[in-house]
Amino acid sequence: MIKIYSVLLISLFLGLVTTQILTEKCLSCLRQHKEGTEDCRMTWTDTFCGKYVMSKGFWEAGGYRGLSFEACASDDDCAADTMKIFFRRFGERCAKQLNKETYQLTCADYIRLHNGGADGCSRSDTLADSKSIEGCMSY
Repeated sequence: MIKIYSVLLISLFLGLVTTQILTEKCLSCLRQHKEGTEDCRMTWTDTFCGKYVMSKGFWEAGGYRGLSFEACASDDDCAADTMKIFFRRFGERCAKQLNKETYQLTCADYIRLHNGGADGCSRSDTLADSKSIEGCMSY
C-alpha cells in the first residue's frame, strides 16, 4: 500500500513540475519559435500541424488527445495538453540525459524534447532550439 501511495505522490509531483514549467510564457515562446500555422504539412517521414508544429508521432506519444491529430494540433488547448503529457512521459529521461533532476528542467529543455523526440535532450542538434527559447524566456 505504501508503494502505491509513493508512486501516486511521485506522479503528482512530476505533473505539477511539468505544469509549472509550461507556463503561458513558455507556451508563447514555443509557439513563436515554431512559427506554425493552422495548416498541416507533410514530409517524407511525418505530418506536422498547428501552431506548435506538432508531428503525428508526437501526438500519438502524447496520448491521442482530441477527435483527431489534425483537430488537436489546430486547437491550442488540446495541443498544449498533448505537450504536457508528452513532456511528463519523457521528462525523467530528458533529466537523466542532462544530468539533472526532473524538477530542474526548464522550458528550454522541453523544447529539446519537442524537437528531438524522447531522446531530444541528448541530441546536439536541439541545442540551438534551447538557446532560442532561453532568449525568449528572458524577456
